[in-house]
Amino acid sequence: MSAYNLRLATLDDVVDLVRLRRLMFESMGITDVAALDRADVACEAYFRQALPAGVYRGWVAQAPDGRVVASAGYVIDRHPPGPWNPTGRIGYIMNLYVEPAHRRRSLARRIMETILAHLRAAGVCAFSLHATNVGRPLYESLGFAASNEMRLRE
Repeated sequence: MSAYNLRLATLDDVVDLVRLRRLMFESMGITDVAALDRADVACEAYFRQALPAGVYRGWVAQAPDGRVVASAGYVIDRHPPGPWNPTGRIGYIMNLYVEPAHRRRSLARRIMETILAHLRAAGVCAFSLHATNVGRPLYESLGFAASNEMRLRE
């Protein structure tokens, strides 16, 4: 595990961020190649703007050979303050993916713990994410619980 380098993502990592995000979607069963291709183009443009602006903060894990093999990131959403979130700031964590050959080395846990530490240091006290069945045990072990969220797509 210590041979893997975990670091903040930079513009030099955009291609890997897009690649890993696509692999995440494919692992979730999304097979529409045209939709994935469109998402890749839009996501690359998003990362190129959002990373330097600090809107999206991402982390990557590099294997001993220097190749990026895992990543995740977050954005901070702002909602009206409420009784359980007096600032209204919600850290939305997304894009956690570890290449299959590099799993079972605590990379996902290290990335999640790093992201949560950064969000807490920024004064964020509410966190949200969407979990796959594969990721759910990790998130539960970090204190996440299922919510009553619903979704409408058009």
